[in-house]
This record gives sequence, C-alpha cells and structure tokens, in this order.
Amino acid sequence: MVRPASGRRVRFVALVVCLAALLPTWARAQGDGRENRIDRIEQWAAAVERHQPGEPDAALQSLDSWAADDLAELKITSYSLLQLIRDPSVRIFLMPVPPGRRSPQVYYSLQELRRLLAVAARLAALGDNHVLKRAAMLHTDAALGTRGDATGARRRTELFVFKFSDGQELGQVDSIGHWDMARFLLDMVKPDKNALRPEPGRDDWVRRWYGTAIAYQLARMNFSVGTTTRALELFREDAELLYLAGVVHEALASTAVQEAFRGTDFYLRSSVGLSSRRGELNTAEGLFSRAVKLNPAVMQARLHLGHVLAEQGEHKKALAELTQALAAIKNPDLLYYGHLFFGRSAAALGQTPAARDAFEQAARLKPNAQSPLLALSHLAYAQGDTGEAAAMLARVAELPALDGDDPWWVYNASVGRFFFEPLRQDIVETLRAEMRK
Repeated sequence: MVRPASGRRVRFVALVVCLAALLPTWARAQGDGRENRIDRIEQWAAAVERHQPGEPDAALQSLDSWAADDLAELKITSYSLLQLIRDPSVRIFLMPVPPGRRSPQVYYSLQELRRLLAVAARLAALGDNHVLKRAAMLHTDAALGTRGDATGARRRTELFVFKFSDGQELGQVDSIGHWDMARFLLDMVKPDKNALRPEPGRDDWVRRWYGTAIAYQLARMNFSVGTTTRALELFREDAELLYLAGVVHEALASTAVQEAFRGTDFYLRSSVGLSSRRGELNTAEGLFSRAVKLNPAVMQARLHLGHVLAEQGEHKKALAELTQALAAIKNPDLLYYGHLFFGRSAAALGQTPAARDAFEQAARLKPNAQSPLLALSHLAYAQGDTGEAAAMLARVAELPALDGDDPWWVYNASVGRFFFEPLRQDIVETLRAEMRK
C-alpha cells in the first residue's frame, strides 16, 4: 500500500514499556517514602470508594500529582492491604515479586498496621474482587485522561514512553504506570471466595477489560505491549482478543513503527516488546489464524489475515482469505480495505483484470480517496499504458484535500475506534450496576 502523501495528518505513536523486573524500584519506594505510604494508601482507598467509573471526577483528579515512584510504592502497600481484606488476621506481609523470585518481607509499625486494618475493614464490605476491579478502573480512567500515562519528564524510571511520529523518534519520557498498576490489581482477582489462589483468566470482566485496553491502544496508536501479552497469557482461546492482539502486531510491523526503531539498540527494542518487521508479521498471522479457527465468522480477522499474508508475499493465500471476507463483509470501510488488498495481491499474481476491477470498486466506495487511483495508475504504468497512468494521477491532483478522505491512512487505528467505546461502556456499566447493589 502507498503511504500517506506529504502534508497529511501525522500520526502519534507511543510505546509504553512495563518491565517485569521492578523489584529495585519497589525497594527504593519502600525506603524513600516509608513515612508517607500509609497516607498514600488511605488517599488511594478513598479515591477507589468515591470514583464513579468512566467519569473525570474529583476522586480521579486526586491522582494527578502522582508519579511512577508513588505507584511503585502503592503496589507494595495495596498488596498488603488486599491480604488484610481477605484475612484480617494476617501479620506477615510479603512484597509482590515476579514468579520465581524470593519475596522479601514488608514491615509495618503498630500504628501503620492499625491504620491499614481500618482501611481493610472498610473496603472488605465491598468485596475483594469488586475492590480490585474498581481500583483497576480508577487507574484505567487515569490512563485515559488528558495527561495519559506519561509524565513529560525525561526517562528516569523502569517504566517509560517511547514517542515517535511518522517514523521519527521524538524522545523517551517517564510513564506514570497506570496501565501497569491496573494489570497488577487484576492479576489478584479470584474466581470465587473459596479459591486458594488468584485466577483472573476465569473472570469475564477481566477479559472485557483487556479487550477495552487493547482497543484503546489501537484507537490512539498508543501501545502498551505488555498489556497485549498478558491478555493472551490469560485468555488463549478468546477469538476477539486474538483478533485485537493480531491488529496490534500488524501495526507494530508497519513502516511508521519500524523506521523509528531502525537505529536503536537491541535493549530498547526488546524492552518495548518489539520484534523485527518479519517477526511482527509472523506473530500477527498466527494470531489471526487462531482467531479464524476458533470463530470462522470473524470476517474482519480474515481481512487482516489477507493483508498480513500479502505483506509477506503470500499473495495466493491472501486472495483465498480476502475472497471469503469480501463475500461476507457489509461495512463500506472494511469493503474498501478488502478491495484494496485484493487488487494488490491480484496484481502481484499477474491477474490484471481482477486487480483493476478491485481497485475500481474501492474507488467507487470512496470517491475522494487517493489510494485506489494511485493503485490504478501504477497498474496501468506496469502494463505500459502511460496515458492511463497519467490520467489517474491527474484525478488524484484534482481531489479535495479533506481530512479523513481516505480510510487507508487510519487503517491500523480503525479497529480500535470501532471497538473501544462500546467495550469501555460495557465494563463501566457493569461496575456501576454492582455499586448500586
């Protein structure tokens, strides 16, 4: 596919890295802010209780001044708090650490313990899982706010945002860590009160939260790769999440992303969870294939699978997937993409009449779009018809320069824009219904 012409809207992309090895940060937080940690957990608990999910209320604004180190400290204290919510008799508290690591003990003074017990008793009345979900929604709404998950400060912590636009690096700044905090909290959800250990992969609200989070990433082209990875670890057989995750890796394979990392070192690429273009395409292909196998009716997955196969030069396989998708899809934008992709693969296989027909159908669907006309011009030139090629370019020059006139420019973001708001509203309404009981 052709890239956006010069002067068109520049897309902003941020990759948020949530590293697993946070123990040093947590240890610093405990030592540096010991006298404030109980004040902070009390403030946080009050915000969880008062926050109306989905609303930019005063409770949410109380987190505006928080930084990455505050959330690192909060992980330790909230983990202790949850232990007390589930068992008020607990007196030995351990740090939350990645699997396989020895968990150091956390110590509280008698006064600190009394205050923790008071907060735990208050939250226990809401139910432990409900508190975890309300808290995760608090941090989700904070990440969705105008400040987002970036502090604006130059990178100093283990969590950071890598900013770039149209393949050019803009710099690295600290991440506050709201997405990471929300995942941390949801990892402690139990399937029922008698369960011996957390199993968030058995909770439907958690599944829907991950769908919402991934859709937001796509809608804003603001990727937290760790969120997508964790979703697939918990919900390996969910066709919708596989599809959304596939679109994430399809986007990560794009030139706009890959070019920004061309001159970076291996550590940075591995930190953000970014593979090579070929690696990302292979991952996307596998995810789309699994989604289609689990639910053959997910024709959007076939559409994207066709595109990914074409990007790898597998045009014959791409045409097979695209033919099925075009026969079932009704949405005009999706049909537009399908005809563009079909025309590209047909042209690559020497099926010129079929390619021309596909590009012409795309042009009829979106009369002000550049891409089909450019494709027709290229096709004519490849056949030696320079007059037709020039005529198509003349039509491109006559098009009005309208923002949003060609859906191709927002192909990767379009999936998120379609899914995000309905999914977000769904999890918000579920929590609000539980709050009214």
